[in-house]
Amino acid sequence: MRTATFLKYFAILFIAAAALWAIVTRAADIRSAVIAGQRAPAFQTRSLDGKTVNFPADYKGKVVLLDFWATWCGPCRQELPNVVATYQKFHDKGFDVLSVSLDQARQGPALLKFVHDNNMTWPQIYDGGYWKAAVAVQYGIEAIPCPVLVDGDSGVVIAVGANAIGQRLPKLVATAVAAKAKK
Repeated sequence: MRTATFLKYFAILFIAAAALWAIVTRAADIRSAVIAGQRAPAFQTRSLDGKTVNFPADYKGKVVLLDFWATWCGPCRQELPNVVATYQKFHDKGFDVLSVSLDQARQGPALLKFVHDNNMTWPQIYDGGYWKAAVAVQYGIEAIPCPVLVDGDSGVVIAVGANAIGQRLPKLVATAVAAKAKK
């Protein structure tokens, strides 16, 4: 009888611990204050090439990846080939990327070299603010890389964070551009 009671309480404790672990793991992956289904915060800023960017208004008819990253970020560098490949595969079908660099002040020249060397042909936003970069603060960025996939017509966030990284990104983009093509 005591063994059965012990096992019952152990099972309850195990289930509670598993539920708590799931909550902690999910919380640990929160990279941004924005979530899928909400409108992406609009902003106006300048890209590294001096052009004015009005987001998401400049991206009507597109699916756009707002990509928060930095040259010093190992996971960002690891994800970069996937972003480049996805851009190259879907750009002609209505996919675009707008990167927001969280590099530190006075890193502009190094950032430009990195962008060029890594075939990042899309616009880059950089204000030297590091974790206090204006757009990153507006989006509540907590960790990078932090992709935010947005429908340019509605401004609605399609996916964010871990849900838009790795092999998930090209699948999401394929689905989103196909849906746009049907409209």
